[in-house]
Amino acid sequence: MSITLQSAIATFGKAVKEKLSNPVMTGQPEDQLRAPFETLLLDLAELCQIKRDDVTAVGESALTELKTRPDYSVTVRNALVGFVELKAPGKGANPKRFKGHDKAQWQKLQTLPNLIYSDGNSFSLWQNGELVGSIVSFDEDIETAGKNLTPPQGLLDLFQSFFLWEPIPPTNAQELARITANLCRLLRDEVVEQMALGSEALTSLAEDWRNLLFPDATDEKFADGYAQAVTFGLLMARAKNIELATGLDRAARDLKSVNSLMGTALRLLTDNLDDEAILKTSLNSLVRVLDAVDWEQISKGDPETWLYFYEDFLEVYDNKLRKETGSYYTPPAVVENMVRLVDELLKDPSFGLQEGLASSAVTVVDPATGTGTYMLAVLKKIAESVSDDYGEGSVTSAINAALKRLIAFELQLGPFTVAQLRILAEVLELTNGSPTESLRMFVTDTLGDPEDDQGWIPQMFAPIAESRRAANQIKREEPVTVVIGNPPYKDKAKGRGGWVESGNPQTDTPAPLDDWQPPKNWKIGTHAKHLRNLYIYFWRWATWKVFDHHPENNSGIICFITVAGFIAGPGFQRMRQYLRETCDNIWVIDCSPDGHQPGVNTRIFQGVQQPICIVLASRSKKKQDGRLAQVKFQALPLGAREDKFAALDRITLSGDAWEDCMEGSRAPFLPESEGKWSTYPTLNDFFNYDGSGVMPGRTWVIAPDIESLDKRWQALQNAPIDKKEELFHPHGSGDRTVAKKISDSLAGQPQRNLSVAEDKNDVVTPVKYGYRSFDRQWIIPDKRLINRPNPKLWEWHSDNQIYLATPDRPPTDNCAVTYMSLIPDLNSYNGRGGRIIPLWQTADCSDSNVKQAFLDFLSNFYEGEIATEDFFAYIAGVVANPAYTERFQEDLQTPGIRVPLTADLKLFQEAVSLGKRVIWLHTFGDRMIDASADRPAGNPRLPKEERPTIPRDGTIPNTPEEMPDDIGYDASKRRLLVGSGFVENVPPEVWHYNVSGKQIVKQWFV
Repeated sequence: MSITLQSAIATFGKAVKEKLSNPVMTGQPEDQLRAPFETLLLDLAELCQIKRDDVTAVGESALTELKTRPDYSVTVRNALVGFVELKAPGKGANPKRFKGHDKAQWQKLQTLPNLIYSDGNSFSLWQNGELVGSIVSFDEDIETAGKNLTPPQGLLDLFQSFFLWEPIPPTNAQELARITANLCRLLRDEVVEQMALGSEALTSLAEDWRNLLFPDATDEKFADGYAQAVTFGLLMARAKNIELATGLDRAARDLKSVNSLMGTALRLLTDNLDDEAILKTSLNSLVRVLDAVDWEQISKGDPETWLYFYEDFLEVYDNKLRKETGSYYTPPAVVENMVRLVDELLKDPSFGLQEGLASSAVTVVDPATGTGTYMLAVLKKIAESVSDDYGEGSVTSAINAALKRLIAFELQLGPFTVAQLRILAEVLELTNGSPTESLRMFVTDTLGDPEDDQGWIPQMFAPIAESRRAANQIKREEPVTVVIGNPPYKDKAKGRGGWVESGNPQTDTPAPLDDWQPPKNWKIGTHAKHLRNLYIYFWRWATWKVFDHHPENNSGIICFITVAGFIAGPGFQRMRQYLRETCDNIWVIDCSPDGHQPGVNTRIFQGVQQPICIVLASRSKKKQDGRLAQVKFQALPLGAREDKFAALDRITLSGDAWEDCMEGSRAPFLPESEGKWSTYPTLNDFFNYDGSGVMPGRTWVIAPDIESLDKRWQALQNAPIDKKEELFHPHGSGDRTVAKKISDSLAGQPQRNLSVAEDKNDVVTPVKYGYRSFDRQWIIPDKRLINRPNPKLWEWHSDNQIYLATPDRPPTDNCAVTYMSLIPDLNSYNGRGGRIIPLWQTADCSDSNVKQAFLDFLSNFYEGEIATEDFFAYIAGVVANPAYTERFQEDLQTPGIRVPLTADLKLFQEAVSLGKRVIWLHTFGDRMIDASADRPAGNPRLPKEERPTIPRDGTIPNTPEEMPDDIGYDASKRRLLVGSGFVENVPPEVWHYNVSGKQIVKQWFV
């Protein structure tokens, strides 16, 4: 008897009703759908003219903890077509409305190219996260309808679209990056889940991965590296026209014959067939989709097609990772000009290399090559110079010769693959398809120990290990003339600098970074933490390699584009001193004259908010010992990035637009301040003490409410002993641990003589805490829990104390300083470090922190006593005024907040009055209270008709399932949107208000 749609649905309905009504039913409700659904799937396939025997639905075990594994993978004629996920009847088939586990699962599965969701009552088809057509639902309830169930309109069309799915080849690199990134993320998530379930194959592979390339990689980092390596290995295979449908093992073998390193990596990571089985959702999807990629159609032979491929990939794959790794790739206009300036300097009489980068005496290294843009620009510059000087016929031999002297290091296999593809394509073009030399590109950690070549390793890993060994040999033995590039940026990168940061204790090799640590007598040790940044590690590696490591060949050039903090920051004084003492010329190009967080259209790197600079540091053989380098400065114009690129095109090292920078070995790499600004005293001139705020070292000791802190403490105390340390979050040697005992307590707090692990008492009563400007939270004031509590702040704290918070970099918007009445955090100004200046140096307010000599001077000058509080308020009236930041924006780029002092007593008093109101507002009405001056005690309040309110229909949900993921603002309604709730009467000025880039209202909801 032939099947009809009606009979197929009736059979499905009858089977489902029997399953769900069975009184001895076991398992979850969705499990009862499986057998009936499998029959329905085959029936519908037959109705779609597909043979039943050609369709296979491979079911998965019902493990609720798995979020990356749908219930079924479906193949037609042995080709994967898609996946099916079943839900309990009544949940619906719209995953965008799911909560909890189902929502988390959808966030992962939505990357699949072809996926059916069903709860038995409804069916929906999703392709790459988008709904195809509409959700199809039965009119009846499957729990009661039985054989009377009738087919809904559109059901057969939905399944036909599912069965006939074919991957659509992407037509451009950006589309390929998006598709690839989504599937790569699914692979990463699947690896994480399987490792958590104890996969022996992946655990063993992770150990090999750590031994070979990444010794400190966590399971999550391994999963990320694994996913990217496999994904880009498959992309490389497709670039070589290797078919993937024949199997991963065959593809890896074929790739190894044309690219031993990437072929080895792909085979290493997919060689165990068990791995393919446990990762089949993502691996099979990757293979199916990428096998359709037509590489030639996308690239059209143009290496520039892939310029931003990896950045586009990371933006979709994991934008947070992009920020963590500093993976922002340099625009060609910047790269080409940096290469041009280096070429100009090599030809200068100080170096005397008339062929510039084409000279056989020049070896070039890009230590963080990314996708190879700098090496491409160097090759093009060499080809251009040789063609101009000797004719086009000389280019092929010049490029082949240059390949021996161009070296690229890269740690991440993803960008490394893209770089190889781009550079090889360019070399083939420049040599007319006849290169005689191999690319000197290496997968290695530039910052790693050059002496660490490890011992014997399995033959299978040999090409990867050999890449690292060859790179280490270059680090140890080969002199380098030029280091050029865009090293990654990551602040708070302590522990990520490898050998450069830590040296090698086993061989008594000191860390090169130690040479840039400021001496204690400079009294700037608190600022030295800013040296722990990835780009600084790369600067130190480059200077070590070019200037220090080969005394007989210590002339050369470093040209980097990096974050600009080191050119003026106090923590970088020893670095600047080293560069001045070692080099003979330094050129600084300010690429961000618009300041911190400028408009996106003004930025060199559109995703980077921090100020950026190009610095070219050179040491020629004519360098005179004892003579400091001449440092010159030039800023690109304000405004659009295109205008900056055009200005960069016009810069030459011999041009007349350069300004001389400040003199002095430790001085900033900035021109001298002009006008009155340089005559104003700095904040530090007024005070006896300024120091760091509290550095907890762990965020769990801070919360918006006491109850949360109490629950966290109880969770720590009730945890098994082997889990306590993990929950505590220790930070390495010398830091607090659960076993460590502290001999004293913070001032005003109870003494706990037990270690945290031994302590069964209630949490030390939390106190209010100045977490950020305008953001008051609570902290557990337990010295055992706080890494660097700064005891002075606790000793001097009282109900009359006021703290002035300053930034550690130039302020950009609104208040250049802020005020608090609560113990302040290290990063209290706006989340990025800074200094704290208390008003009093004793809890009883008997000892002013303002220098007495200065107060005496003011009192004499104004012919009347000036109180400590009045001068503190004067600073608030002037420096916390947005007009100050706007007026002195250019001057503030030179570190150090300066305070204009008026000679007019009336104006001084006006500033004091204004400043007292500012402090009253900043401290939420805790300080500078004076009801007669409209500064009453308690939280400042707007008139009732102007206050923000939450109306009845704007109730903000507070259950865990309904907590909003983000907030927004509707300017037309002056409404703050908080998930499904909202706050009325919020002015745009409130929503947009920020403290040097830190948006306050958003900070409250983080």
